[in-house]
Amino acid sequence: MGDGFSFASVILSYFLTAGGLFTGMLVAGYIKSTSEAVMYLLIALGSFLGGFVAARASRGSTIVEPAIGAVLVIGTIVGLFAGTGAGKLLWSSDSSSAVKAIALLGGSSAIGALGGAFVSEKFFGEATLSPFPWIIYSALSTFGACLIATLVMGMVAMSGEASIEKLIGMMFAGMGVGCLLGGVACGASARTRPLGASFLGGAAGVAGYFLLLSRGEAKSHDAAAGIAILAAGGAIVTLIGALIGWFAVGKKKAG
Repeated sequence: MGDGFSFASVILSYFLTAGGLFTGMLVAGYIKSTSEAVMYLLIALGSFLGGFVAARASRGSTIVEPAIGAVLVIGTIVGLFAGTGAGKLLWSSDSSSAVKAIALLGGSSAIGALGGAFVSEKFFGEATLSPFPWIIYSALSTFGACLIATLVMGMVAMSGEASIEKLIGMMFAGMGVGCLLGGVACGASARTRPLGASFLGGAAGVAGYFLLLSRGEAKSHDAAAGIAILAAGGAIVTLIGALIGWFAVGKKKAG
């Protein structure tokens, strides 16, 4: 039986669904397909992964938390277009294309995430108490949280006077905030103390974050070394977040 509705699981599902969606975008960038149909199919598949993982990580035997998380991801994207100066500028320049893109993105991600959550809950039962799956949960959560934070900060930054230095600053700030929030969400939702898992997952999530931002073109030894250093830093911040979430919420509802 489930543990009932969990607000912590909603937050984790939000980041996991976002992580799945952005994983689809990362794969689309790697294969360099010019087909819109392929891109949205990959986004749907990535969101399916996010929804599936979110349902596995949820404390309760329900798809409610993943469903709310998916809606919140879509709401964030729409809100950024509707509520920021940069979004309004893009909207006013080509509103028909913007509406189409938002509709396709929202539809494919929602269907994928809800489908993944449904399959997870109906065919795989309750999640294991093993800490090892939390490496994947932490990686996807950190990845999604970093990109959501960067997207929000970037859109807000673009509303004023934009510069390369400012955007780079927003990127690193997004990484730091995302790692902390992703770690807190994992720590608060975990059934067992996820410290080692959050550290490894945080490193993987940050590596994916920079691979997506570089569109998979950071292939030199120097770039790889730089990503490794940043991943190590992100892992530490994610671990700190997991400690906060675990001792504030997760430990009280462990097991």
